[in-house]
Amino acid sequence: MVLILVGVFDGQDVLDVCQAADGAQPFQCVHFSWYNRYTTQGDNAPTDLHPHWMHVEGVGKTNYSQFFPYQSSDVAEHEQLYHNVTTAFSNVFLWIESMLRAYLPEEYNILVQFIDNLPGNAQSTVFPFASLVININICTKAHRDKKDQTICLVVPIGEFEGGDLVLYEQGLVLDLRSGDIAVFCSAETTHFNLQYTGQRASFVLQTDSEFDKWLVQRNGWRDNIHFQ
Repeated sequence: MVLILVGVFDGQDVLDVCQAADGAQPFQCVHFSWYNRYTTQGDNAPTDLHPHWMHVEGVGKTNYSQFFPYQSSDVAEHEQLYHNVTTAFSNVFLWIESMLRAYLPEEYNILVQFIDNLPGNAQSTVFPFASLVININICTKAHRDKKDQTICLVVPIGEFEGGDLVLYEQGLVLDLRSGDIAVFCSAETTHFNLQYTGQRASFVLQTDSEFDKWLVQRNGWRDNIHFQ
């Protein structure tokens, strides 16, 4: 998987050789994601008036460009990389989808409904998740991903020692090697990596928790006649 990852970056030397003794270092990431956060909500808005003729009370400027779920800017800014990674790792993503469907059917079905309701019948290349995050030279501090929906999935990639994934509340230290997968509730679990030596990256697959608003009420615009 390491050689494939280097290949999707067109051979660029993106993976640094890190030493555990160096401590935590800044890392790079790319978000190929569908989001529904920060969208303009239409709750209690008139249903017979076009949204462009409305404004949000109490704010200086109304956002008229984000009524629907949208893709992250990285998809357009790194279009070639997006194409490379989704093509080169397509079989990996298909295998992940089949494992989730078989072993976590309840969580799988929750995630599927968000993808099935993307605007314009759009699809996700990391189905049933809505987002792929590529982390380069990754070693995270303790955190929770409060904006993640249900579960997230992590795949470390590289040639390294250490870098174990710690799930604090569960008291677990997972010795994940390149190509292993871990699935957990990232919004509710404090998690971080131990220091590592070598070259390390990771894929993180997740879905924005704000999709609940789109699924149930189309961000509050379901009954507006101009959205029918």
